[in-house]
Amino acid sequence: MLNEEDYSVLKNSFIDSQRLFNKLNDVANQACELDYDESGLFYEKEEMLDRHWLKLSSKIIDALGASLEAYNVELLKNDTLEKRELTINLVKEEESSKIIVDYSEDGALSISQIS
Repeated sequence: MLNEEDYSVLKNSFIDSQRLFNKLNDVANQACELDYDESGLFYEKEEMLDRHWLKLSSKIIDALGASLEAYNVELLKNDTLEKRELTINLVKEEESSKIIVDYSEDGALSISQIS
């Protein structure tokens, strides 16, 4: 579990990255609107969105890692692009915390600490 000081640093890092979370929400919106054809999804568009999601989420994780230097920060990949949350593992020595950040509402974040 994160202590109050580390949680405050985490929260401020996410606030500083709010515009990136808004862009991730846009990626999820575009993924929901992907057109289907007879063969399935337009894979090029899906791959482009996947790369965009990875680039944006990596920037958020890099900023968090720079803020919480004592922690090893690991991003867990979402199973679909439509999912509007980041799942992050924070490891410090033998302590591990799982954080879920819900960015489904533009301009707002919901941060949950699972463990």
